[in-house]
Formats: sequence, C-alpha cells, structure tokens
Amino acid sequence: MVPGLNVAKINAWNWAISARGFNDLYANKLQVMIDGRSIYDPLVSGVYWGQQNQTLQDIERIEVLRGPSGSLWGANAVNGVINIVTRSAADTRGGLLYGGGGNEERGFGGMRYGVKLSESTFLRGTLNTIHRDASIDLTGDQDTHDYGDTQNANFRLDSQLSADDQLMVEANVSRFRQHGYFIGVTTDYPPSWRQDDFGRDGIIGSLQGSWKHQSDGGHQTNLNMSFTQTEWQLAMNEMSRSHYVLDFQHNLPSYLEHHLMWGLNYQTIHDTFDNTLTLGFEPEVFSQHNIGVFLQDQYDLSDELILTLGNRVEHFTYTGWETEPHARLLWTPNKRQKLWAAVSRAVVLPNRAQHSIRILKPIPGRNTFFEAKANPHMLTENLVAYELGWRWQMTDHLDIDTALFYNIYDRMQGTKFSGTVTGTDHAIPGTLEATVGNYRQAKSYGLETSVNYRVNHDWRLQASYTANRFEINYDQSEPWFRDPLTEQHFNPQHTLSLRSLFNVTNEIEIDAWARYVDKLYIDQRTIPDYFTLDLRLGWHPDKDIELSISGQNLLDNQHPEFSDILYIPVASQIQRGYLAQISWRF
Repeated sequence: MVPGLNVAKINAWNWAISARGFNDLYANKLQVMIDGRSIYDPLVSGVYWGQQNQTLQDIERIEVLRGPSGSLWGANAVNGVINIVTRSAADTRGGLLYGGGGNEERGFGGMRYGVKLSESTFLRGTLNTIHRDASIDLTGDQDTHDYGDTQNANFRLDSQLSADDQLMVEANVSRFRQHGYFIGVTTDYPPSWRQDDFGRDGIIGSLQGSWKHQSDGGHQTNLNMSFTQTEWQLAMNEMSRSHYVLDFQHNLPSYLEHHLMWGLNYQTIHDTFDNTLTLGFEPEVFSQHNIGVFLQDQYDLSDELILTLGNRVEHFTYTGWETEPHARLLWTPNKRQKLWAAVSRAVVLPNRAQHSIRILKPIPGRNTFFEAKANPHMLTENLVAYELGWRWQMTDHLDIDTALFYNIYDRMQGTKFSGTVTGTDHAIPGTLEATVGNYRQAKSYGLETSVNYRVNHDWRLQASYTANRFEINYDQSEPWFRDPLTEQHFNPQHTLSLRSLFNVTNEIEIDAWARYVDKLYIDQRTIPDYFTLDLRLGWHPDKDIELSISGQNLLDNQHPEFSDILYIPVASQIQRGYLAQISWRF
C-alpha cells in the first residue's frame, strides 16, 4: 500500500519485498526491524518473511522509510527501512482470544494476556499458530507442496523505572516447518539429483532490551541490546547461528540552532554449518565483528529552512572501513507545504554466502549443473541517491505526497560462468563453475505519489502510484548466469493501489483494496500484469467482540506474482482466498 514498495507473493510462505526496485526472494537493499531489532539475515542478505509471524493485534504501527538511511541505520538500509513497532505491555492489559481460517489460511489463532505488576510495570504474553495450505502450480492442476505451519510465543515487559528512565524487555520464540521443493544432489558418486521436499525447519529465539533516559538538561539516551539464536535446516543444510547487537544513541541538548545526535553500534555473528554435497560453506565455522559510529546535526537555518547533515563510519570483518554520509534540506514555506531534497550514500554488506558458499545445482532452464564458488574478495555494493519530495496538505481533508529519485549503483553483485569444474571426485561431467563478483553498475529513477482523502468522519480513500525505470551497464558478451534482464524486468514499471475504508455504522465496516501490477520477466519466464481486488466486512456486535470475513485476489481463480526458480524450482500461483475470523477481548 506504500508507494515505492514492491510486494509480491512467491508461494505460500515466501514473499519478494523491496523498495525502489531490485526485488527478489532475498532482496538485499531493504533493512527490516522489529522494535529496532534487525531481522535482515546475514546469510543471504534479505528477510525470510515466512519466519516472521508476529501477532497482528500486538502491532502498534509499521514505519516505512523510502530511500537510503545508512547514516542512521547502518549498512543494508539502502533503498528503504521497515520498522515494525509492537504495542507496549501497558496498552495490552487484559485478555484476547482470536481464531479463524479459510481455504488458503487453513487455520490460525492465538491468545494474549497482559497484567499490571505494579503502578509502573506491566507484562504481557502472546501465543499464536498458523497453518497454510499449499499454492498451485502454473498449470493449475496440482499443488506445489509448500504447505506448512508455525507457532510463535512472545513476552514483553515495560517499566517506568523513574520519571526519567524507561525499560523494555522482550523475548520471542518461533518454531516453523515450511515444506517446499528444492533440487538437491543426494549421493556422492555417481552424482544424482532429485526434486524433493527438503523444506525449511527451524527455531529462532530472541531476547532484547531497551533503556531510555531523558535528563532535565535535555540529554536523551537510548541503549538497545539484542541476542538472536537461530537453529534451522535449510534445504539439505543445517545451520546454528548466534547474533548479538548493541546500539547506543545520545541526543544532546540544543545549542544555538544545532540539534546534535551521535551513537555507536557493535554486532558479532557466529555461525556453524553442517555441509552437504548440495550446499556448503567454507569455513564451516566463522565469526564476524562489525562496529560503527555516527553523528548527525540538524541545523535550523531559519524558521522555514532546516539542513540535516549526518555520517556513519563502520568497520566490517569482510570489507573494512565504509562511510555513509547524508545531507537533507527541508523547506516549509507555509503550514500546508513541505519541500525537501537529499543526497545520500549507502552500502550493502556482502553476505556469508557470497564469501563462503559452495552450491551444486541444475542451471534454471537447462539440463546442466553449475557449481557456485564463493568470492572472499567481494566488496560492498554502493549507492549514491538524489531525492526530491513535496508534501501538500491541500485542504483539511486532502493531502498529497510525491517523491522523485535518481539512484546510481556501483560494484553491484553479478554471477557469471568462469569455466568447467575439474579436479573433484563428485564433479558431474560438464558442470559449469559460476563465480560472484562486483561486476556491474546500474542506474534507476522513479516517481512515487500518494493521495489521502477523508470524505467524512466515516469514509477514507487512499491512492498511490509508482513508476520505476532502470539503466544497466555491463558487458553483455560475458557468460552471465542470470543477469542480462535482471533489474529491468524483475520489478514492475508501474503499480497502482486504490483503497476505501468505510464505517457503515458504528458496528459495521467495509474495506476494499484494488491494485494493478505491471508485468515481469524473470529467468526467461513472463509473469503477466494483473489487477486484483480484496474485500473485508467487519462487524462489532459488542465493543469487545469482532467478527470479519475477507476475500483476497477476487478477480481471478489464480495468478502468478513472482518466481525464483534458482531457489524454488516449482513456480506457484496465488489463488483466490476466503477467510473468516473472530476475536474477543476480556
């Protein structure tokens, strides 16, 4: 629903989500956080969305920042940032039971209970479970075996320690079993392969804490710490990983016209892999240590003009020192209009796979194998972005938000064939060797606009439109693996979203969402453009009870939205879905 965001469902448990293009199963230019804790995966540079199953009723808001934000959020916040903010335990006292199901979301439900421990301390616990049906293949005749289920437990403590100090502690455990086809090599000699349900099975646990302090002198201090432990079997490979993060931020008192903020960050990542013939990492055990510091100054040039300058300097185990400067000018000519311009640099950090992977798989669309070789010399991908924006509150009921951007990407990752594999016992005759490197450059430019119109107290309309174009610069005579048509066609050139939110009475509401997505061309496969419609009817017979029925993708029986046959060999279509749910607060 946000302009500039590309969201496409790949199958029952996988989504491709990015900002301003470069969409993929592992979209590496979008930083995603839950309450400030990053869920961006350092193994593949992206987010495993199917593993993130927060209870929706616990979510207070979702903040979406479009464009580079590396000076504040660090590496990988290149084309945007999503921060999912959950509700305080103080705001979720009492009980909640909910449940429902349908033809695609076969069953889901959960419970929550919050208590007041003292006048200033609150605790809540939430449990949920989801079971999803499999998608359907491109023929529409059989499913793609990607059914699965997940369970999640969350606990949060909020305490007002004093007039100046706040403490938040949150723990989360997620258990998931998500089926799905994966092509694997199953014997050493003679090598053979089969398409089978290797799926994804695992447990992720996290513990995070946040301390906020504000002094009478105007100092504001935030200290955030998190620890995440991941245990999973991914395809034919097992992984164990520990991830510890420390973030510190300090806002200084205003001095003259300057508002200064600075901070430090540190993270360590330690992982262990149980290698197989299909998938392995060298070395099997590895640790990363990354550290950074940032400084930002917001300077009030006048009552109407604000200049913000910032920079973050970080040191990474893989690439050494990097810098991410940022400059933004905001002009407020009157109370109803704001115009802004920005220039930024941001970087994408190489991942564990690029530096260490060894993978043996069939080449998509060919009857030939390839063996991917890691590149321990991979560097960061760089972005220099130029942005312009205009926000106009036309009337008390109508506002428009428009942004233009021009992005220049350098040292982009690319994969090309570098010869034939020789000298290994398990080499299949004719197996090609593929290597990844910083081979390419790209440019993109686009328009994002949204309109919000409140017809009256009970009816609100929203519309958004995005246009995006790419210019790719690399040698097409090289033996590229899958790159020649990647950025230009992995992302729709045009998207349109139209929403209506209407409260018929105080007890009944009707919501409608229509959207158009332009065609894609991925791995020599065309995904047609589509127009689809979702509807929801909600009823509140009592202030503590809510019932609803929903229909999704109502305009056709099924349609494809995205494809990634490198990782998911059987392409899926998204089917028309119906579901009903009920919730009770007590």
